[in-house]
Amino acid sequence: MKLRTIRYYIHEAVRSVIYNKFMSMASVFAVASSIFIVAIFFIIGANVEHFMGQLEAQMGMAVRMDENLSRSDQVALEHRIRQLPHVRDLEFVSREEALQQMGETIGEQHIRGMEGYANPLRDSFIVELTHLRYHDDVERAIMNLEHFGVAEIHSHAQFAGTLSTITSIITVVSAFLLLILAGISVIIITNTIRITVNVRKTEINIMKYVGATDWFVRWPFVLEGVIIGLLGGAIPGFFCLLAYPRLVSAMGELLNNDAIQFLPDYYITMYVFPLSLILGVLIGLLGSITSVKKHLKV
Repeated sequence: MKLRTIRYYIHEAVRSVIYNKFMSMASVFAVASSIFIVAIFFIIGANVEHFMGQLEAQMGMAVRMDENLSRSDQVALEHRIRQLPHVRDLEFVSREEALQQMGETIGEQHIRGMEGYANPLRDSFIVELTHLRYHDDVERAIMNLEHFGVAEIHSHAQFAGTLSTITSIITVVSAFLLLILAGISVIIITNTIRITVNVRKTEINIMKYVGATDWFVRWPFVLEGVIIGLLGGAIPGFFCLLAYPRLVSAMGELLNNDAIQFLPDYYITMYVFPLSLILGVLIGLLGSITSVKKHLKV
């Protein structure tokens, strides 16, 4: 394809967008609204996944062992747990260490009040999972090892399940909204390009009469849809790029919790902004191709 031809396609596409500026603006707004909502849910879902990754290290599953289990049996049990699917790591915590940790949590004065009494805690393993979604599977597998010295399991099953459910809901809602809003955007873009086709009907007939190929006629309309989609994707991308750091800073001050960290700013640059542009171009292409196929019969 010649450079002069490409310039012609781009010129015609830009001219059409400017000529039908009100419909073009409506199309850009529809695409931007669709992608913005999807981007918000994408960012929320990604941060929830990020939180879950942090919590995996902070919310280890505590496996309490039988009091009379020998050290060799403890080593054998450790080996069995490490072999289970979805177990990333394992840490042994003696009853003395557990009592010391309890003192750091509830206060040394309470621990000193227990002097003279036997340590009520047990030796245990802190199990780190590959992902919190496998929590229930790993818990059931460890409970099946009760004949090898497992006494009880202390975990955050309800919280882990809640986080997994939230992530699943966000994924489903994002996909549903993307389909609905993208469909609306495609319809608006189709109508925008159909207006252009009707306005230029005579010009297109002359071009066809003198031998212009179908794709020579169609390419400007396809590029028009791409331009609209690109603009519609760039707006929410830039907005997220500018707003996300400020939002994270505000949330950090509100929560005042250093234990949970949000995704860094570069995540928006590397993932959300390119995703917005790609979605915009795809929606624009779909709308323009649909319009050309249905309405460009000259």
